[in-house]
Amino acid sequence: MRISIALCTYNGTRHLNEQLSSIAAQTRLPDEIVICDDCSGDGTWEMLEAFSQKIACPVIFYRNQNRLGSTKNFEKTIGLCSGDLIALCDQDDVWFPHKLEIVERKFLESPDLDAVFSDGEIVGENLSPLGYTLWQHTGFHPGKQKKMEYGYSLKVLLKHVVVTGATLVFRSSLKEYILPIPSGWVHDAWIALLASTRKNLGIVSIPLILYRQHGENQIGARYRGLAERFNESLHINRRDYYAGELSRYEEALKRASSGINPVSAEALQLLEAKQLHLKKRAGLPASRLLRIIPILIELLSLRYHRFSFSWQVAVKDLLLPS
Repeated sequence: MRISIALCTYNGTRHLNEQLSSIAAQTRLPDEIVICDDCSGDGTWEMLEAFSQKIACPVIFYRNQNRLGSTKNFEKTIGLCSGDLIALCDQDDVWFPHKLEIVERKFLESPDLDAVFSDGEIVGENLSPLGYTLWQHTGFHPGKQKKMEYGYSLKVLLKHVVVTGATLVFRSSLKEYILPIPSGWVHDAWIALLASTRKNLGIVSIPLILYRQHGENQIGARYRGLAERFNESLHINRRDYYAGELSRYEEALKRASSGINPVSAEALQLLEAKQLHLKKRAGLPASRLLRIIPILIELLSLRYHRFSFSWQVAVKDLLLPS
């Protein structure tokens, strides 16, 4: 089984060397490292060239002519990988030495899996532990982990995102299904969702990376209290937000229905139900008083429970400005 690492870089000199060193220290070295640099101007390219001379595996790197942005750069990098497994890699994290060895073993033991992701330890800029993990941050608690192990990964992901791309490894046979990545989707959420439509998304329930927080993360995993999250939600343009969400899941349903990879009727029904839930929420009246009945109907249908955080989101839908 050949393993490719898909690494995207952009002005990464502050932390890139630590990540490259952790790749070179893997107990199971990759068979190739494919790197796409997104027009760095800080010496990242020279750092990559020096690294390619040191590691005992092929390093193939490209410099984009124009900035693509993170998701489109990952799309390009994934397309260039030739391994049986593709491990996504961020420039500012650090991998534990046994990461590739453990993930490869998981695929060998479970040949039906399309993709696997793990937990990660969240650390500060200087790699000091912040006291919580990625799964704790995303609320991926043991009950949801059990659901994932029993093949209910799509139900978990239609409720909220729990997969961090820096921990994600997937079979190259998925490439035709996942590429291109539609506008509006972040690459890791898209890949994980499509893998879950085939019930073939697996987990490794230990941290395999140090996930660095440094203030410039594209998404990050900073802890935010309930009050902060609720205050942020009050500043969301409700109609624009739900219109964007609805568009994203329309793309997901279209890809799942395309026949590129066979998916179950149950998966298509779940995507359709998620879409309906978003349509109902996007179409709520401007008047808070007139929202009460349609919100109650959605609550009674259990779609708030299945596709969002139940009554808490219903309350937010009631209170958000139009």
